[in-house]
Parts: sequence; structure tokens; C-alpha cells
Amino acid sequence: MMKRGRASRGRATSTRSSTSDRGGIRKRSGAPPTKTDRDGDLAMGAGAGAIRGQRTRGGPGRPTPSGRTHALDRSINQIQKALSTSGAQANIRQGGRGGPSEQVAIRGWKQSKAASNRDGGVESLIAFLEKKLTPPDSKSGPRVKINKSRVEGDALIVSVRPESLERMLQLNGFSFAGAPLAVEKFDQASAPLLNSVPAQNGTTPSTADTKAKMTAILGKRYYQDSKLLDLSKLGTDPDLVAMGIFGTTSTESKFFPALMKVWELNFDNTTARREAVESVSLADNQLANITVVTTLSQTFPDLKNLDLSNNNFADAQALIGWRWKFRKLQFLDLTGNPFSADPTFKDSMLKWYPELKILNNTQVRTDEEIAAQKKTPIPVRAPHFHDEGQIAENFIRAFFTGYDGNRADILNGFYDTTSTFSLNVNTSAPRALQTEPAPWDPYLKKSRNLLKISHLPARMSRTYTGVEKIRELWTALPPTRHPDIVAHPEEWLIECFPIPGLPDMTGQSSTGVGGFLIMVHGKFEEDNSGKVETRSFDRTFILGPGNGVGGIRVISDVLCLRAYGGNEAWQLEPQPAAAPPAAVPAAAPAANPAAPVGYGLPAPGKTDAQVQQEQLVMQLSTKTMMTLQYSELALSGNSWNMEAALKNFQELKTQGQLPPEAFLPGATA
Repeated sequence: MMKRGRASRGRATSTRSSTSDRGGIRKRSGAPPTKTDRDGDLAMGAGAGAIRGQRTRGGPGRPTPSGRTHALDRSINQIQKALSTSGAQANIRQGGRGGPSEQVAIRGWKQSKAASNRDGGVESLIAFLEKKLTPPDSKSGPRVKINKSRVEGDALIVSVRPESLERMLQLNGFSFAGAPLAVEKFDQASAPLLNSVPAQNGTTPSTADTKAKMTAILGKRYYQDSKLLDLSKLGTDPDLVAMGIFGTTSTESKFFPALMKVWELNFDNTTARREAVESVSLADNQLANITVVTTLSQTFPDLKNLDLSNNNFADAQALIGWRWKFRKLQFLDLTGNPFSADPTFKDSMLKWYPELKILNNTQVRTDEEIAAQKKTPIPVRAPHFHDEGQIAENFIRAFFTGYDGNRADILNGFYDTTSTFSLNVNTSAPRALQTEPAPWDPYLKKSRNLLKISHLPARMSRTYTGVEKIRELWTALPPTRHPDIVAHPEEWLIECFPIPGLPDMTGQSSTGVGGFLIMVHGKFEEDNSGKVETRSFDRTFILGPGNGVGGIRVISDVLCLRAYGGNEAWQLEPQPAAAPPAAVPAAAPAANPAAPVGYGLPAPGKTDAQVQQEQLVMQLSTKTMMTLQYSELALSGNSWNMEAALKNFQELKTQGQLPPEAFLPGATA
């Protein structure tokens, strides 16, 4: 059952009773400290029992970094760490000192007789592997050495040279200290699944088998037509029970992140994954907090309906990990939880979820109230773009296409020896919800943040003048891909203003020359070491006459980078519906004896639309001799269209359907 209590930080215990109510992560005792290299992998050169601070190859007294010990992490990009249980919780990196390497996972050794050794049998297992990897005919040559390894739950991950990979995989099924070994190539993409499922009947399931079982479970619980993923009553699911998921606290805590990872692996892209699910149920799971299911907000950030009924959430702190997540959530059910009786319950949920409409099956906010929240204090206006001869437009189209494809051509075409470029990073700018900020390492050393850099030489050194200096910097920046302006205009905000008095490079005009100030706001994608990141940017150009393409040159180019923040800030707000069109007479209509004083005339508190409607009523009354009341009914019933109202009047009059009281006194019906 998915019971949860207070979690204590540390390493996951290797065995726990399925009836224990204490969840979280506990520190393992009894195992000796293990020496790790800078990546957190086990370093075999000095033995498994080396401790921090011991002298190593790195130099006298150089401390060895300890492995990370947090089994759960807040980022979806670190689920691999979240599912690790050993002391060496670092990223597994391909390669290392000595050239490229391959990663191999060995399992089954924990059931061997060597598992009772002080180090759990790791040293003996590595010695066994090295012996088997060394060809028999190489007695006079060096033995194969495994210098990097890492324990991850039931698996030992080792790095071997590519030429030893095939021989290593052939050890699958070999017996080590009385236990058969399972050897397979390490699948880094699905690494979290290696330790999600415990061994059963002495046999540890393969990664592929675990994936297949979890995929089948998700398939049974996903309803495509309604876009519902039903994750209720997981603790009694016969398939999960058969897999042994809830046999220990350790495997139970790792299960849900692994399940979300399997879900992600079934989709080719993030958009398809987000659009596949609108509703999730986590009802009847005996959850005391969301610690073990917190990754739900990362997998389904655009969720609209969430059922958390019949759990054990006592207060807002139990849900704190989802505060200000699910920004599109409209329906939330927390019935059957102690938290629902808290006096602050409703107010907290309304603050956390700005589009929430239904809470515990009761309407708490209307569509109009939600729309009113989104209005900005200052109305968003359309961008100002004052161009002459399409100079600025042609520059913008050419610049961003060239910056993505061939920066050298852009520099040679628009920049000269006096052009300046600088960039700055705004790390504190708000980011779009459900997004993780991309790393700033490629930019920070070049960033000219004047609020943080007060030393004048440093400020001046981060202004790049001339084509060659700018080229040197641009070459060091990551490649980018901006959205197509024509296909996706909504993702851009571009403004252009003519400016006078720019320096005349020819020296012919003492008062300067005219140019353009162009401000561009948008986003771009960036390839960061194989991972695509999205950033928002603001870029300001000053253009003047020159010898570049189209007779212009870039005088100044300032780039400001921010975490991706979306484009809602410049989307025009819907304007209130205009008053019904009406032909307002040039002069006030003739006095109508049936009209009260001031009818059809402006007055304090009377809107222009009301005045126009009253004047239309008087016109129709004059033409038809109907009372003001019936004239108003005729106009309002015909959308305040005078011609339609007159036609409708003639039809009803011909058919004799208008009563005598519809007409003014003395008029003929």
C-alpha cells in the first residue's frame, strides 16, 4: 500500500517489511566507507575501503568527493539519481580517463556467497571479472583492469574498453561464488528501472522485462478517449503486487518515478506526452504526502483534472511540492482527506491554482473571475513598427535566419570595425511554469551585467567592438534555432522606431544621420551538449547608414537572455464588445409626446450606448406610431437593426397580430 510517513534523509535500506508504515529514505549502516572518483564512481586503484582525506593519486591529502546520498531529487532530469540506492549516487558518464568506454551492468552477485564480505562482494566480483576478461593467451601481457565502477542497487555498473565489451557480455550466465550473473549493456536512458523491481525467486528481472510490465500496467489504466490516467488503488493492483513493488519501502518509493519515466519513453516528444492526458486519479492510495508521487507535476504539467480523494493529507504542507504547479488545473477533489476540514483549505487552493473552478465538487470560481485575474493593470497595446522602405523588416528577416545558420555571413554583411555587441544574463527573470531553467555556463563569463560588475576594466572588456572580436564571441556561443517569423508570428514581439542624430561615419553631416531603433522579444532553442534547451531573449539593435547589405550597418547590438517565460506578456487582451451599431442622427429627434423628459438625451450616469438606443426607439415610435415600450421590444428583438425592426412591424401589422395597446393614443392600428 502506498502509505507514507515522515521521511528521513539518507540511503535506502536494502530490505523492509511490506507492513511498515515508515516511508522515505534511511541511512544504511554497517557498510565501510567507499572511495569514489570525481564522478562519484568507485575508484578501484586504492581499494574499496579508502576513506575521505586519505592520500590518493590526486595528490597529498586530497579529499575524495563523497557520493551523493539523496535518493529523491526535485528535477525530472535527475530521476536517474532518484532511483539509485547505493552510496555512490553520481551521474554515470560515458568514458573517463584513458579514452572512451562502454558501460555494463552486472546483477545477481548479491545472491552470491561473496555478498557476506565486508564490502558486499564488490572487490571479489571485480577481480573475477578482470580475470575472465583477460585472454588466456596473454600471460606475458598486462591484465585487463576495471578502474571505474559503481554500485547502483542490485547492479554493479562497470566501465570497460570497447574492445572488451563483447567478451564482457559473454559472461552473462556465468557463475560467481555460487550465483549466476546477469550481464547486459547499461541502458542509460532507462537506468532508473534497473533497481525499481526487486529480485523474485532468486532471479532479477531484466530492464526490458520491467519496462514491458510497467507499460502493460499503464495501458490498462489509460483511457485515451477521455484522456484519463487512472492511478487509483495502486497498492492493491495485482500486477504490481506480483512484481513485488510494495515488498520494501525502498522499491515502493522508487516505483512512481520509474512509472512516470516509462510513460515518457512511450512518446516521441514532450508535446504529444502533455496532450495525451488531461485527468489523473490518485484516489485511495493512503498517501500522507506527495513525496513519492511528486514527479506527476513534471510529467503532466498541463493537467486539468486531479482526483486526490480518500488519502491522508492532513494539511497544506503535505501538498507543498505541488504549490503553484498545475497552472491549468480546473478540477481538484480532496474529499476524504483531513485537509478539507482546514479553515484555510479553500483559500490555499485558490492561491495555488489560478484556473481552479471546481474544488471538492463545488464551484469556487467562475470563468469571468478567471478572465479578470489575467488582465494586466496596463492594457497590452499592439507593437509600434515604423519602417521606411522595408529596411528594418528586411534586416530582421535576414538577421535571425543567418544567426541560426551562418553567423559569419551576418557579421560580414552588417557589422564593421566600429560595431559593438554585448550580452547580459537575467537569471532572476520569471520563467514559464513547469519549465526548468537552462544552464548559464556558456554565457556568464561573457555577461555584462552592470548591476553586478562595478569594476570599469571588467565592464569595458565585456563590450566587443569590431567584426573579429564579435566573431570570436559568437563562435563560442551555442548554436540556436529561432521560430519562423512567418509561420509563428505570435512568438515574436518586434518594434521599430526611427531615431535621428546618429554619428555620420563619413563626417559629412555635423547634425548626424537618421537610423532605426529595433527591439525584438522572443525565444530560441539551443543545443546544449546534445540537450535542446529553450530560452527567452530581448535583443536591441541600432541601425544606421553604412556599407553593409542594403546600405546599412549595425551600430549597436545588445542581447539579454532570460529563462523561457512564454509569450503571454505581449498577447493582446480581448477588448470588450462594442455597442450595437446604430445610425445616430445628426440632430436630436423631434420631440415625442410620449417620451419622458430627457429621454434620448445625454445625462450623468447614462452611457453613450443607452443614449443611442433611446434615440432609435424614438425614431421607430415616430415612424410606426407605436408606444416606446413596443418600439423598444421591436428593436431589441431585431438586434437593434432599424430596417429589420420596421420589416417585422409591417409583417405583424398586416397579420393583425399587434394589439391596440401597442399604439399611441389616437393612432390607427
